[in-house]
Amino acid sequence: MKLRLVCFISFLSLGLTACTDSPEWTLLYYPSAAAKPSVEQSAEFISGYYASVEQCHAKGKGLLRLSDDKNADYVCGHLCVADGKTLVCQSQISSAE
Repeated sequence: MKLRLVCFISFLSLGLTACTDSPEWTLLYYPSAAAKPSVEQSAEFISGYYASVEQCHAKGKGLLRLSDDKNADYVCGHLCVADGKTLVCQSQISSAE
């Protein structure tokens, strides 16, 4: 019985720790790159948050494959913060890089 309790508590603490990690990468997806605004004006184009740049690129590439518009594009922003309608990222990596 004690072993089950210890295992349950260990599992619970590991699960809570994993849920509290904050994502560092923000996916900005532009369905039509012809009207692509600057990153600072892109808060409405946020399409997800990811723990790694690889995850962000994988989702962005998937959205490009599903898009009917050949002009679609995406950017992965690192440590982005939204302030009203303005988005500030420490750095960004475009789909072409």
